[in-house]
Amino acid sequence: MHTAATEDVHRISTPMQGRPPQVNAYLAAIGGGRWMLVDGGLNTGEAWAALDAGVRAAAGGWERVSILVVTHMHMDHVGLAARVKRESGAAVWMGRLDAERMAHAAAHPDDEADYRAGLLRRCGAPDEMVRTVEEMRRRAESLAPAVEIDGMLDGEEGEVPGADGWRFAWTPGHTAGHVSLFRPADRVLIAGDAVLPRITPTLGVNRQRTDPVGDYAAALGRLEALRPSLVLPGHGEPPADGVQRIRELRAAADAETETVRSLLRAEPRTCWQVVAARYPGREQPAPTRMLALRETLAHLDRLVAAGRASVAEADGGAARFFLGADGERPARGKAWTGES
Repeated sequence: MHTAATEDVHRISTPMQGRPPQVNAYLAAIGGGRWMLVDGGLNTGEAWAALDAGVRAAAGGWERVSILVVTHMHMDHVGLAARVKRESGAAVWMGRLDAERMAHAAAHPDDEADYRAGLLRRCGAPDEMVRTVEEMRRRAESLAPAVEIDGMLDGEEGEVPGADGWRFAWTPGHTAGHVSLFRPADRVLIAGDAVLPRITPTLGVNRQRTDPVGDYAAALGRLEALRPSLVLPGHGEPPADGVQRIRELRAAADAETETVRSLLRAEPRTCWQVVAARYPGREQPAPTRMLALRETLAHLDRLVAAGRASVAEADGGAARFFLGADGERPARGKAWTGES
């Protein structure tokens, strides 16, 4: 689906299976007959057909696309980047931390697999879940082929090279290197998955940052200060009031931390057990359960760092989180060892 978001920014929605059913790419005129594309979609025939039709309708052809900015490293946003680069010759830009993580994953796939397995074991997941996640990753590899990144967007904010009038803002949380794009002239914000209209983005633990929930709250504060007139999300329709939606998401992140804390007891629980309590009776396929584990663990780690929960860490095994006796506030950084 191709629609005009503004006179010179076009939204191209590409299909994907499951929820959400579409991902939004944005095509912005940047002067001299040149265009900047932001994101794309999964590497499927249906997604490429939708993106190709939208680019030809709005820009006239791929030869006019000179820049591709990928807001973050998730497959549904970076999946078509290699094909876009091949068809257009566009320079590909990405946030530094995500670009570095993608490069590491491509060069050291076994290390990445070990990290995922260790993360799942820390959550208390069964071995079957570890095997399922790796099989799932292997099956999905074709949805996001490796792409050579031409430049990295580094720092809290700055100009987008080659795209006059556009600036980037580092908006971590959903991923460590997530970036959003902002045009001060009319305060249009291309938010990627930092601001979504109907759901909250997942804020999972990662290898590069210690507090993704806190990162996200800070990023939303920076976006609110920009006072965007129009927020263009990575999925769904633009919210009617983008600033208000940013405030809602910031409050929701803090509320989720409190929800997770309310599920802790004096008796230690694994992250796997907390997720089961957080979503009682809900059947979760492996991809959904993985997201729930990463997000819940991020909130648990945040609580421990703030001294509002305690953790017993086991080398190579499951971490167990708990409150003090009768729900009392534990001392900052207190760790339970299982000894009296």
